[in-house]
Amino acid sequence: MSQQDKPMLVVGGGIGGVAMALALGRQGRRVQLLEQLEEIAPIGYGVQMGPNVLPMLDQLGVGQAVRRAAYLPPEIELFDAYTAQRLACVPLHGAAFDAMFPQPYIAIHRVDLHEILLQACRAYPHIEMVQAATVTGFSESAQGVQAQCADGKSFEGEAMIAADGLRSKIRAQLFPDDAPRATGYVAHRAIVPFDQAPASLQSRLGVTMWSGDGFHVIYYPLRNQSELNLVAVFRVDPPVASAAGHAEQLQAAVATCQGEVRDVLACMNLERRWAIADREPLRRWSQGRVTLLGDSAHATLQSLAQGAGMAVEDVCVLSRLIERSEGDHASAFSRFQRLRLTRTARVQLTSRALWEEYHCGGIAAQVRNQAWGERSPQDFLYCVNWLWSPVDLAELA
Repeated sequence: MSQQDKPMLVVGGGIGGVAMALALGRQGRRVQLLEQLEEIAPIGYGVQMGPNVLPMLDQLGVGQAVRRAAYLPPEIELFDAYTAQRLACVPLHGAAFDAMFPQPYIAIHRVDLHEILLQACRAYPHIEMVQAATVTGFSESAQGVQAQCADGKSFEGEAMIAADGLRSKIRAQLFPDDAPRATGYVAHRAIVPFDQAPASLQSRLGVTMWSGDGFHVIYYPLRNQSELNLVAVFRVDPPVASAAGHAEQLQAAVATCQGEVRDVLACMNLERRWAIADREPLRRWSQGRVTLLGDSAHATLQSLAQGAGMAVEDVCVLSRLIERSEGDHASAFSRFQRLRLTRTARVQLTSRALWEEYHCGGIAAQVRNQAWGERSPQDFLYCVNWLWSPVDLAELA
């Protein structure tokens, strides 16, 4: 197989991986998307995307489909879980928002977003979805790159883009001493029919967050307000092994909170929990014909709701650089990491700082409440202007 005949290998069938396959397929390139699961499907919960993301989805040809499937929350509100003091309100419509951000802030079911991207990929016969392919490592030569799988199979490609997530096997090979950074927090997630949610939760139509000492809960509607997406995040360090003990720990944490907080917890299956971790910012993401993308390169905490957004931005920047590289993938990958490093690291480090503010208690919480209470809604919009302004792809020419 000549180098020209080899496909581009994309590792990982999440949002970043499928979007990358689509971007390359739209350029007419052969793509093999390697996914470890037997079915390329996401976990079915909500995802938020700032105004910086929709222009990128437009570049991928799926922006209008995403807009049709999305819910547009009217605001983001943050409350003190004990006193119900409103700490922050970020308007997501109106003159101030529209003047700064031409595109909306959206909430969308992850399944819907994933299916839109997959459906777009199916229009290109040169995009091949390879399932049950657990990539464990790679080897590289002057002729290309080879992905090795757990079952002994291998796939040859012109280059490899690893979108295999927080615990990336490709990142582990590139940087053996690097590991995810545990936070001591776990997340519980649920989606319930909107009309069956507690009345207190139905009364708020924006993105609503309650912040307490060592925890937060957040919820917002999805799918034309027919469903309610709920997330509860708690510090459990050290963790309690038994499900009953864990549930008691969480109930004790919210015992003195507002009823709305306890209502969120009542909707949760507390036996299912996801450990929360991120990654240290990394200056080098690539080696020759192999590069990292999305969470594998710059996994972040959820504080800014930009994990998926940064992956989609990565895709549009990287695909544009590949298109202009004339086959010099190593050069394109090297420029990609240089262009994306500061922005993605800023998201990671800002998210960590906000994480501490979201979950502080005592005097630190009092100071936060006072400081945030002095800000106007427009002040909060200015705070996110750097983040919600879309990347200028024209600068990549």
